[in-house]
Amino acid sequence: MKKRLLLFALAGWALMNGYAQRHVSQERMAEIYEEAKTPYKYGMVIAPENNNYKIDCPTVFQENGKWYMTYVIYNGKGAKDGRGYETWLAESDNLLEWKTLGRILSYRDGAWDANQRGGFPGLIDMEWGGSYAIQRYKDRCWMTYIGGEGTGYEAVNAPLYVGLAWTKGNPGVSHEWEALDKPVLSVKDKDVQWWEALTQYKSTVYWDKNKTLGAPFIMYYNAGGVHPETGLKGERIGIALSKDMKKWKRYEGNPVFAHEAQGTITGDAQIQKMGDVYVMFYFSAFNPSRPYKAFNTFACSYDLLTWDDWQGDDLIYPTKDYDEMFAHKSYVVKHDGVVYHFYCAVNNAEQRGIAVATSKPMGRSAVRFPKRPSKDRRVSLDLEQNWKTWLVDEKQPNKQQSLKTVNIPHNWDDYYGYRQLTHGNLHGTAMYQKDFAVPQLEGNKRYFLRFEGVGTYATIKVNGVDFGRHPVGRTTLTLDVTDALKLGQTNRLEVKAEHPEMIADMPWVCGGCSSEWGFSEGSQPLGIFRPVTLEITDEIRIDPFGVHIWNDDKAERVFIETELTNYGKTTETVEFVNKFSNEDGAQVFRLAENVTLAPGETKIIKQQAPVKNPVLWSTERPYLYKLASMIKRNGKTTDEISTPFGIRTISWPVKRNDGDGRFYLNGKPVFLNGVCEYEHQFGQSHAFSREQIAARVKQIKNAGFNAFRDAHQPHHLDYQSYWDKNGILFWTQFSAHIWYDTPEFRENFKKLLRQWVKERRNSPSVVMWGLQNESTLPREFAQECSEIIREMDPTARNMRVITTCNGGEGTDWNVIQNWSGTYGGDINKYDAELSQSNQLLNGEYGAWRSIDFHTEPADFDPKGPWSEERMCQLMETKIRLAEKAKDSLCGHFQWIFSSHDNPGRRQPDEAYRKIDKVGPFNYKGLTTPWEEPLDVYYMYRANYTHAKKDPMVYIVSHTWPDRFEKRRRATIEVYSNCDSVLLYNDAANEAFLGRKVNQGVGTHFVWENRDIRYNVLRAVGYYKGKAVAEDIVVLNNLEKTPHFEALYKEVTPLLKGEDGYSYLYRMNCGGDAYTDEFGQQWATDDSTYSHSWAEAFEGFSPYQASQRVTYDPIRRTRDWKLFQNFRFGRHKLNYQFPLPDGTYRVELYFTEPWHGTGGGVGTDCEGLRIFDVAVNGKTVIDDLDIWAEAGHDGALKKVVDAEVKGGKLIIDFPEVKAGQAVISAIAIASKTPLQPLQSTTSSWSWEKAGKEVIEKMPTEMLPEDKNARASVTYEAENAALKGKFMKKEFKKQIGVFFGAGKNNSIEWTISTGLAQVYALRFKFMNLSGKPIPVNLKLIAPNGSVLKNDTLTFPDTPEKWRMMSTTTGGYINAGTYKVILSAENMDKLSFDALDVQ
Repeated sequence: MKKRLLLFALAGWALMNGYAQRHVSQERMAEIYEEAKTPYKYGMVIAPENNNYKIDCPTVFQENGKWYMTYVIYNGKGAKDGRGYETWLAESDNLLEWKTLGRILSYRDGAWDANQRGGFPGLIDMEWGGSYAIQRYKDRCWMTYIGGEGTGYEAVNAPLYVGLAWTKGNPGVSHEWEALDKPVLSVKDKDVQWWEALTQYKSTVYWDKNKTLGAPFIMYYNAGGVHPETGLKGERIGIALSKDMKKWKRYEGNPVFAHEAQGTITGDAQIQKMGDVYVMFYFSAFNPSRPYKAFNTFACSYDLLTWDDWQGDDLIYPTKDYDEMFAHKSYVVKHDGVVYHFYCAVNNAEQRGIAVATSKPMGRSAVRFPKRPSKDRRVSLDLEQNWKTWLVDEKQPNKQQSLKTVNIPHNWDDYYGYRQLTHGNLHGTAMYQKDFAVPQLEGNKRYFLRFEGVGTYATIKVNGVDFGRHPVGRTTLTLDVTDALKLGQTNRLEVKAEHPEMIADMPWVCGGCSSEWGFSEGSQPLGIFRPVTLEITDEIRIDPFGVHIWNDDKAERVFIETELTNYGKTTETVEFVNKFSNEDGAQVFRLAENVTLAPGETKIIKQQAPVKNPVLWSTERPYLYKLASMIKRNGKTTDEISTPFGIRTISWPVKRNDGDGRFYLNGKPVFLNGVCEYEHQFGQSHAFSREQIAARVKQIKNAGFNAFRDAHQPHHLDYQSYWDKNGILFWTQFSAHIWYDTPEFRENFKKLLRQWVKERRNSPSVVMWGLQNESTLPREFAQECSEIIREMDPTARNMRVITTCNGGEGTDWNVIQNWSGTYGGDINKYDAELSQSNQLLNGEYGAWRSIDFHTEPADFDPKGPWSEERMCQLMETKIRLAEKAKDSLCGHFQWIFSSHDNPGRRQPDEAYRKIDKVGPFNYKGLTTPWEEPLDVYYMYRANYTHAKKDPMVYIVSHTWPDRFEKRRRATIEVYSNCDSVLLYNDAANEAFLGRKVNQGVGTHFVWENRDIRYNVLRAVGYYKGKAVAEDIVVLNNLEKTPHFEALYKEVTPLLKGEDGYSYLYRMNCGGDAYTDEFGQQWATDDSTYSHSWAEAFEGFSPYQASQRVTYDPIRRTRDWKLFQNFRFGRHKLNYQFPLPDGTYRVELYFTEPWHGTGGGVGTDCEGLRIFDVAVNGKTVIDDLDIWAEAGHDGALKKVVDAEVKGGKLIIDFPEVKAGQAVISAIAIASKTPLQPLQSTTSSWSWEKAGKEVIEKMPTEMLPEDKNARASVTYEAENAALKGKFMKKEFKKQIGVFFGAGKNNSIEWTISTGLAQVYALRFKFMNLSGKPIPVNLKLIAPNGSVLKNDTLTFPDTPEKWRMMSTTTGGYINAGTYKVILSAENMDKLSFDALDVQ
């Protein structure tokens, strides 16, 4: 009778008009979104200790002023290997740091819920911002839970039911809760409904004391079922009602909320009351309306029954490496004005834990998942830690000179190249040694060492067994070292890394070794600069990069070639399987066949299959299928690798010849807004950690580029993985600026070329193969190499293009470089020039500039000074004109993202301040070599990112505080992607300078002729009528704005000395003596205590390129100046303080000065700067990320205790994983009463040094160029000549021009002073239209022929080119003859021979 009355009341209520039919508007929900959004991901708060567990489903409540969280733990690695769920409890004082207390629902053998007991506390106060306390009913706390006897994750082999548990005890204490001996809801119930007929999942009960639905207790639960009419299987949300918590009745109108699509999940409702609206936070997964697999959002209701879905942005979705697969299952609370959105985070390794996002920046969590498990059948050991290394002294080869312990990646040539020398880079030999244990595994295993990059030659020994000398460079090398290993024991790996001068048999050489044109490939590393891995596999395995997958040009078929090798000693027959699955893991096709392999035999298995209606990889949605390649022996998988693959079609105008100049992706035109990038960074060139690569990728994405060119050599393999995942189009490069016409060079070039293609051909992001850049690669050799590429990559015949760039033949396309405005030309013709059929794609455009060098806004001057403003003006003009013409061309690539070291040229003017000048650099970067973003970087952000996701506003310029000497009228410029910008000459909304509207791509906001009176400029960006971003610049020399106090935000006394301590040192790092608001004195940072990279080099200032200044306001302190000056560096930066032995308090102060300037809530700079801090050799702060903890321009304080033994406290930064370490101040204190030890005076002044500026460094101020390798030029007109020739001037050079005739020759007499290998570089021109083979002889003083070779001089345009070769071996000091001769040298000309 009671049940009938309840149903009658509920049915009658549902039929009522008015209130029952009332819907929540999207406008009202937009207000709720603004209230509940949590854009700041703090990170993981609870993670499993190892990979044998998964953590899920948070519920948060408060009890007696303390916060608690229940969550469920699954005790398995995969879906079927664990028993099931148990419920656990954790506590917290601040909702961010959690301590596990123990279980509250455990397995109970023999019961209906023997293996599944995942609980969710009920009756929690659901008022938004309320107490979040568990309300007691009948003096009990209540909990519903997932229950069942089936095992596995969510009981994959049996249905789940809803159980009920309770306790009379304290819910904040870990103890076992009581439970009913049967479920309260079951799929076996008589009144079970279709939507829940398969299984039941999470449930939460709310106490509605108003009995809105006729009963006080409402259970929201989700369940699985098949729709009886549509056949759609999914998970939906329904309700049940109860008057006593034990007897439950389903609502007949269930489900109350769902998304009707095949396989879509809608579940885990959490209800909160916001005013008159109920808000349901829920998650959805496998929803076809979203590009990601799972997300959290909300719906709203006035009556708890009729739910309206929010149509705007999701609250939580995958954006981090810890939630890249799923970000789902909400629990949201608001406390002390901050919203905390807890959710289950799942990464691609299927590790599960609890993360939280907040409405305000709260720092960064230190909780991490354990190391990711390997998904395949292989065991991979990273051999990157604790290598011993030393430089080899040729005179004492057995001496371990400069011995140190390092981690890989490592490069000995860290700062040598920055000394303003033509050739300052380090050459030589370094030894590396590592001891490591090798596990002894079951079965017949093979052990392979893989090197991803060694500069430049690697001689490898394992336990003394020599595996030879290999030219490695920038591609991978894999060696089978099985027979040399001692299984179950310690093994020793030795690598001799050689990077000598004058390399002539490899494509990647140091630019400082060459006299050719002054072009270079930058510096080259000396050391093991990329990862080293020991891979353990079955004897029959898939070879390295042995899977090749591609699709046809109609995206209808997929082709697979797989390389298998039997490394065993017996003939074996195995089953080989390729399984192709979609993003969600559903199988698309499976190909299998038996393969017989004799010992040592390699076979390539060729397979193909159609794919119907594939989801195409694109820049908007980079959809990746997965190919699982498996070898099975006796039915068991013994080897497996996974290959992500995107199906897509591409089309270039040079392949179509249809008059359409555009690039097409999947049949749609895409304009390539690309950027070029060297793999260089100050103090670390080439030796990029995985974190550094992730940081570089994020910076490039944040600037809005959609294409990337890895100038000009193969980058770390992680790059292409990121481009694949992020939809960035990739122009990969294999280039040699310097061509040596020798058999060794040709052989190594082709060998490494093949490896390069093999490593990269599966990537959907790769749309171009770049064979050379600005080089003299002969046409015939380029043709040969192009055919190799086509042979290895069939899509290079009909989709991908093979390119040269700015001079070269023999490929599909010689892509031009249009540097108009920088090297002559008219920038206003850029659009017309690019649209021409001989251009269409610009491989490089850019401009010189010096950081901090500024000029007033004016019309573009082609011969103007190289200021930041001029660069911005030139780049913006090209952006605007390219946008205008984008419907008739492919795109363009900006040169270059980060200024790169450029040996071979003396270019020290990266910077305006003398103290910053280092080099040689190609200083055209959007960021400095130390990754400081410049004005032009923000210009690109403003043009190519969208305000919806990442609003930004930037006042030009943050590095020009002295622009105004007094009040005057001026033009103010702002870069922003917002709809409009409001500008103020004040810290508040006063002194309004006007509102400007966005005029589109290639423009910026300009306020002309404004009266600038006060010392603050403030810009506010608006998007759709809302203020979304703000930027502030503080200026010198002007009247203080009346509202200046408004700039002091979130002020705390973080500098105030700790009571009970005596402060011995206070150091203003990178700054002069300073007295703070508490009267505490901070000493000048000078070389008494601080040390940086430059002091190791004679004649250099010890402070060079290690200090910068920000002029921004600093949050959380009034003492801005202490934070605005800072030191930056890497492993060479340290502070050393003499101290008596004892225990000390060390206070370290930081701010993030660069990343995040002018950004809104969508700006994400996490991971751009990551470094460790060590005290006396012990790491005390691991992976510090200042932006993640304090945001941009936020003061951050870290306190550590340190023990001093030996009379000195040393603070250094031993591992910098991304960017540069920065530090603003240091304080050291003792509980023992001691007098201050710091020096109170210093002759050094940072302020004075900062005012020493030089636009162009005069040659006489450069250091003596001791390291430059001399190049002697022997003019052709002075050589001995035979045959038909004439001497004449061509382009201001006197040359020898041969005509038709026989027995032509030219003979130079050269002198050498040292015993070494010499480069012979011939400056030539060949106008015959065909290659001309010429005999080369090198004759010794005694008449013997030291070299007898054939050089082939390719045909050239009417300009001098270089052809290089070498003496072939060491020659002693003396006089030699170099003779070029041929039967016919008609139309071949020579200008000179350079001997270097």
